[in-house]
Amino acid sequence: MAQDKSVDLQEELESRFLTYALSTIVSRSLPDVRDGLKPIHRRILYAIDQMGVGITAKHVKSAKIIGEVLGKYHPHGDASTYESMVRMAQDFAMRYPLVDGKGNFGSVDGDPAAAYRYTEGRLTAITSFFLADLKKNTVNFKPNYDNTLKEPEVLPSQVPNLLINGSSGIAVGMACNFPSHNLKEVNNALIALIDDSELSVADLMQYIKGPDFPTGGRILSDKKELRNAYEQGLGAVRVRGEWTVETLPRGKEQLILNSLPYGVNKAKLIERIAELIITKKLPQLVDVRDESDENNRVVLEIKSGADPEKIARYLLKHTDLEINIQMNFNCLTPGGKPERLSLKAICQHFLDFRKEVNVRRLKYDLSLLEKRLHILVALVKIFNDLDTALRLIRSSTSRKEAHEKVKIEFEFDDEQTSAILEMPLYRLVSLEIDKILKEQREKTLEKKRIEDILKSDLKIWAQVKEELKIINEKFGDKRKTKIKSEDSVEFNAEDFIEQEESHFVISSKGWLRKLKTVGDPATLRYKENDSFAESVSVDSRDLLSFFTNRGMVYTQKAYQIPYSRGGFGEPIQSLFKFADGEKVLKMYAFPASTVDDSEQEPSSSGQGALDFGEISAKKEFMTASTLGYGFRFDFSNPTETTRAGRKIANLKSDATLTGICEVQGSHVFLASQAGKGLCISLEDVPVLSGPGAGVKLIKMVNSELAGFKCVNEKESVTLIFENGEEKKIKLTQVPVYSRGSQGVIISKRQKIIGVK
Repeated sequence: MAQDKSVDLQEELESRFLTYALSTIVSRSLPDVRDGLKPIHRRILYAIDQMGVGITAKHVKSAKIIGEVLGKYHPHGDASTYESMVRMAQDFAMRYPLVDGKGNFGSVDGDPAAAYRYTEGRLTAITSFFLADLKKNTVNFKPNYDNTLKEPEVLPSQVPNLLINGSSGIAVGMACNFPSHNLKEVNNALIALIDDSELSVADLMQYIKGPDFPTGGRILSDKKELRNAYEQGLGAVRVRGEWTVETLPRGKEQLILNSLPYGVNKAKLIERIAELIITKKLPQLVDVRDESDENNRVVLEIKSGADPEKIARYLLKHTDLEINIQMNFNCLTPGGKPERLSLKAICQHFLDFRKEVNVRRLKYDLSLLEKRLHILVALVKIFNDLDTALRLIRSSTSRKEAHEKVKIEFEFDDEQTSAILEMPLYRLVSLEIDKILKEQREKTLEKKRIEDILKSDLKIWAQVKEELKIINEKFGDKRKTKIKSEDSVEFNAEDFIEQEESHFVISSKGWLRKLKTVGDPATLRYKENDSFAESVSVDSRDLLSFFTNRGMVYTQKAYQIPYSRGGFGEPIQSLFKFADGEKVLKMYAFPASTVDDSEQEPSSSGQGALDFGEISAKKEFMTASTLGYGFRFDFSNPTETTRAGRKIANLKSDATLTGICEVQGSHVFLASQAGKGLCISLEDVPVLSGPGAGVKLIKMVNSELAGFKCVNEKESVTLIFENGEEKKIKLTQVPVYSRGSQGVIISKRQKIIGVK
């Protein structure tokens, strides 16, 4: 009876998880540096080869191939296996497809392939160089999942597949992303590395200019960026689609997108461009349509007089017409260890593998030659004394007796004797000995040639070079992806915004509406217990700022706020990241002409001080908190904020701001909820250059500030009471004191809740 064993749970979990992680990395997610294949792809190619469905064979149903793979080598899901086969057949996914697909294998628009019962497949011409010499003991085999068959640990590929077709995968705590490259460039680099093993990554880049994607495009990363990525095995490459400008009759022009960055879904890109047209964010663009056949052709109709290059630059910034493709050279080294390699290390591992394959193939061929020569020696010897051999055979009563007599008489071994006894009678004619002698001479020479090669590393490497040259001749082609530096065109993104007037209406509960036309905003429908607060009319390029009771300002371009589709509008919280209980106090519009024309990036934190740049027209505001503290601040150069907004005031304890007032006049009138009023000079209110608490403007005694207003000394203000009544008072009735005073009584019985 087995005894229970106590183990530490944490150690056991760590051990088992690491085992699982390693299994995932090795058996599923990372390609082998030698053949550039993951196990699933290797098994698919091997299964098709074993079925005899090569380039000259008739296509067979994909369902049959998938069944063969699952039944013999890959006991996993049929969907994922078929997806892997589909990818190997897509010329927009693989630079050099490994499966010749027949039927619907998907499209660059993201359309899925047809079910495997409808499609067919076979190996491509280049795949035969993955499987060549597989039967010559060139690679090791391992048992399949149920130990009934053998499968290769790696294919003896003559093609540097990891670089030319790339690979991507996500394992446990590890990922890889190899971009595809041009076959001719890679093979030329390999040949150069054979000639000089001291070549650096920079030297290899004289041959390998950069990735070469099946969908074309243009690489913008400079040589230094690419070299760093190739040296470290980690980095990114910036890829841009290509376009041309076509001239139409009557002076019209249209943009033609000829190629897209690798991995970009064409249908989604067109959908995004159409969205820019519909929302009028790119008014110079009239229409977009797809006229692609086997070549990519997306047509963009533009307005007369519009600059097509500037439109293209706008698309680069706001669509996937330009993207970054990551490079992460994690793969399995020959020992099965996952490792991040440089470009040179990948090339060297492949060359070492090709040398090993060539040596094993030569040794296999040599063993066959030696075996055949051993038999030929016996055949020559038996022909020299054929009568004795025939007499011995005829005098024997059994095959075994004849075998022993011939073996002893001619001093043969069992293998030679069996070959003699199995020789057909027609081989006894005199002419056959000439053929045997000729074959013996030829095979002796071939044996000597192979032995000479095996003795010389230079001759082995010469064979590897010859293989690479043959593959270059058969499959080498021109680059599809161009490598050019960026030719920048200066433009202002605001030029693409159509100028139109819009109206913003906000309610007291914070529901915001954007309307093209509006009459009296107070007559609009509002939610129950809600009412009109204020409205502004703005140009589409103007900035809109929302000041809140929590001392924050949220600023957005007017065109970036969508039009309301009816109803009560949208809560302001859907546009910005408001805190609990945060409410809009005031909404201000700032014409684009008063804002600095240079594009300014929002603060990354959203909580920094206001960016008080060089002002073009002085615009000053004042704010005060419920504790009676306040200050003035310059807001002449507002900038866009993130959803988190920017801080304009540091509030103490549970205080909130009571309002925001544009500075006008010479004095400030303040009123407390307890009914006291105070008038002070604006000169007593300091101007702060960043967020602060300010100074005490009015002394609060068991009360809070109800409101304030910037006024001239002889003006009037209106007090708003808790019961909804209003009272107008002249400021000549309120004496002017210095800041920090309690003020005088202006209401004895009713609680003041606001000032206007």
